Amino acid sequence: MLSAHGPASLIRTSRKSPSRIHPRVRAGQGICIGVLAALMALSPPRGVGAREYVQGMSSHYSHCPFLDGIYTSVMRRIFNPGLHKALLSEIEVMLTTSILPDVCQLVVEETLPSGMYVDTDELRDLAEAKGLRTFVPVPVDVEKPEFQADAFRMYVFRDLQIQENLRLTQVEVPVHLRYHTPRPPTPDEERRGLAPSAIVKLQNPRLFLSCRGDHLAQHCPDRTVTSYCDASGTSKCEYLHLPYKINVNAVEVSVPVGNEDHGSTVVGITTFIVSGGTIYLIIALLRAPEIKVKID
Repeated sequence: MLSAHGPASLIRTSRKSPSRIHPRVRAGQGICIGVLAALMALSPPRGVGAREYVQGMSSHYSHCPFLDGIYTSVMRRIFNPGLHKALLSEIEVMLTTSILPDVCQLVVEETLPSGMYVDTDELRDLAEAKGLRTFVPVPVDVEKPEFQADAFRMYVFRDLQIQENLRLTQVEVPVHLRYHTPRPPTPDEERRGLAPSAIVKLQNPRLFLSCRGDHLAQHCPDRTVTSYCDASGTSKCEYLHLPYKINVNAVEVSVPVGNEDHGSTVVGITTFIVSGGTIYLIIALLRAPEIKVKID
């Protein structure tokens, strides 16, 4: 492990007495400095925490010079109280040395966990009202609780807007949280007087880029992916899988769940109210006056 002052001290020593340094030591200095420069290049910028890292960068991808000239950043936030939320993703593609055509499409592939869903009817209404283009390849049952539902993917198609050397877009999608299994409160929740809750974690999306008149995938063959061409979901196209920096490791939402310890109380009160209402209706029907119809 290198200390904080390791490379600097080696550099200072070489300046004072370069003739006394063995060639192997000099080679070791070059390796240390190269490793340090690489770590500095991969480290997040100031203000971005250690958990806020580059998405889409994997060791099995080879180096792609074309992507060196494209810097992509994503800002994710979630709004609204209760079980009905709005997920906002602001995406910025900055061009430094690479050039993109004017017309480009970005596909945002979201993987929704079992505790979260989108209403496809609502998405259809948003497509007509606001032009939000989405595709969900599987049927979504909005009535299922979390323990009966499965994770699924949603694809959002956005055209990138040009602003100088930037390509910008933002995606706002309504998402909803499912009911979870009741459970007893944990000792920490009891000590703090909190109701039981569950955490729904939405992982960060994958970003796919394509541009009209330019087959971007040929620049980085290892990062070529196949996905849906448009919101119809009838055909598939090749895209360039973009790495990006993001402000959060995942979007996490707290969902209130029922207290299992209150089960007998809830069942007793519900049974009493339903039974009382049923008896009242029966008595009211028996006491109802007879209606006589006079026939001339």
